[in-house]
Amino acid sequence: MIIIHADMQIKPEKREAFLQTVQALVAGSQAEDGCLRYTLTQDVSNLDRFTMVEVWADEEAVERHNASSHFTGFFKVSTDFFALPLKASKFVAADQ
Repeated sequence: MIIIHADMQIKPEKREAFLQTVQALVAGSQAEDGCLRYTLTQDVSNLDRFTMVEVWADEEAVERHNASSHFTGFFKVSTDFFALPLKASKFVAADQ
């Protein structure tokens, strides 16, 4: 199982546009084979900080996701939303 946390600091004036745009990414990702979880969370103490929590069955599912049109389409426009570069952490977890 692959777990990814993608931390995003959004420009305050771009928050609403980000939230509208990211909906297609979340919905498309949740429908993918191998997606076990794909959730956008918002920091309660900093409303412009979001984390995408992703859980994938395996590395192949991550590779398919990264090549998907909803993923690549989002990242074509996403840099305009970011106040800081996206920071992603990737973990491998064993099933129990």
